[in-house]
Amino acid sequence: MPEKYVVAWDFAKKPSGTFYRVLLDEFGTSHPGGDYELIQRSVALCRNDFIASRLTALAEHFGARVASFRVEREGIQPESTKEAREFVERVLYQRLHRRGRRRSKAMR
Repeated sequence: MPEKYVVAWDFAKKPSGTFYRVLLDEFGTSHPGGDYELIQRSVALCRNDFIASRLTALAEHFGARVASFRVEREGIQPESTKEAREFVERVLYQRLHRRGRRRSKAMR
């Protein structure tokens, strides 16, 4: 799996439309497998560090606070996924129990 980067930006106030027009003109449309994919309006998954650094510089130029991260190949380990599901099951059960309800069929 090739390296990917996540770039997230936050504007103190709504950015001008120019930011998004330049984003579209210089980077093209957002789509999976392209140079970048918008995950949210202010979070992008970038194909490589070259695209991530350009996107970071563009957002900073327009006054955004920006954070960028390299995505690890391994992702979430199976043990962590199992523990997370058990956590959700336990928390939801406790919440229902406090309310005097039983577990739903979906949680059994």
